[in-house]
Amino acid sequence: MPCRISLVVAYCMVLTGCATMQGASSNNLEAAASRLPDDRAVSLAAPPTPSPSPDFIAERALQAYTTGRWDVAEGYYLQLTRLQPQDAGPWFQLGNLYAEQGRLDMAERAYREALRRRDDARTLHNLGLVQVRLGVGALREAWERLPPNDPARQQTHEFLRVLLDAIAQ
Repeated sequence: MPCRISLVVAYCMVLTGCATMQGASSNNLEAAASRLPDDRAVSLAAPPTPSPSPDFIAERALQAYTTGRWDVAEGYYLQLTRLQPQDAGPWFQLGNLYAEQGRLDMAERAYREALRRRDDARTLHNLGLVQVRLGVGALREAWERLPPNDPARQQTHEFLRVLLDAIAQ
């Protein structure tokens, strides 16, 4: 919505400028035209600003990640996924960022996106760890919700014990 308002304001300013130009005397228009070199049009628009390179963005993302500025790092990594859609690296880093924050569903999605772009053992490793953490969380919740006399509650407790023992080793 704010973008739309800005666009309307900018459009109104352009229209206001045009209305002023129409009311100007012909002498003023002729004087302005005589100042143009060689009858060439002069661009009033600001020169385009060059967009930062992917390497620059990756450097900023890593810097934000290592200093714990998660939201900034996430923004940079998402920008990299748009600039380099076939690169698995930004998706892998997003997975790490989300996993470290405990946003496990998002981490799982990011690792899967990285794997779609490049089959990599490290990405599979991290995906597996995230899935184990998700599984442990689901089993804990199931154990808490199941009635005490339900046989599934005892099975869930056994699965949890085995999983946690395996993780500890």
